[in-house]
Amino acid sequence: MYINESIYELSIERAKCLSIKDIRIGFGYTLVELESGLCGLAYSFTKELNIQTCTVLDEAGSLVGKKASFLIEKIFSYNLLDSALALACANAILNSSVDDKNIDVVSLIKPKDSVVMIGYFSPLIEPIKKKTENFKICERNFRGETLPDYAAYFELKKADVALITATSVINKTIDSLLEFARNARVVAILGPSTPMDLRVFEGKATHLCGSVVTDIELAKKIISEAGGTKKLKPAIKKMCVVV
Repeated sequence: MYINESIYELSIERAKCLSIKDIRIGFGYTLVELESGLCGLAYSFTKELNIQTCTVLDEAGSLVGKKASFLIEKIFSYNLLDSALALACANAILNSSVDDKNIDVVSLIKPKDSVVMIGYFSPLIEPIKKKTENFKICERNFRGETLPDYAAYFELKKADVALITATSVINKTIDSLLEFARNARVVAILGPSTPMDLRVFEGKATHLCGSVVTDIELAKKIISEAGGTKKLKPAIKKMCVVV
């Protein structure tokens, strides 16, 4: 089963019983708040959205109060905004009960490991360089030391440790990336967009390192004011689970 199919299957029934309380679509992240204090995040692909008019989302003004299943249905959409809304909604449901193992993914790296990072996680870069010299970063938005994103399909085949951004769930590249990383000893899905229900990545990843929202009101304020991962730190708690 594809990752997006797993997310749908694991969240749709509960989503039918929950209503959307609030939505924030920021330049950095998208937030969906459901009733009963459930809240989830997903990355906003603002640069990639093909915006033609001043209205970006046709359903604007009508989403609050709808059943959460309305958003979950969008998990298969190729529209990156729809897909982000769906994942944020699913994360509100799937990440509501996480058994945090408090694992530092860098501690899993051995000196001779080949490490491939998909996406640019700046806080991890220097610690990884101290552990191994064989380190590659594949990133769509070029940043000096990075390889282009399409290099991932070649580099992952040689990886002992694969660190894959959860934004790949949104743009539907996750299954291909996991397939190419299938021989890696460690396959970790990273970032606030990560669904941390172990069943989603069972047999396909070893670690899920994401975040849960601990202060919903603060998170909504930060996202509405165009804050990103660094600004969200006071409103979220990083967690890592073993698949």
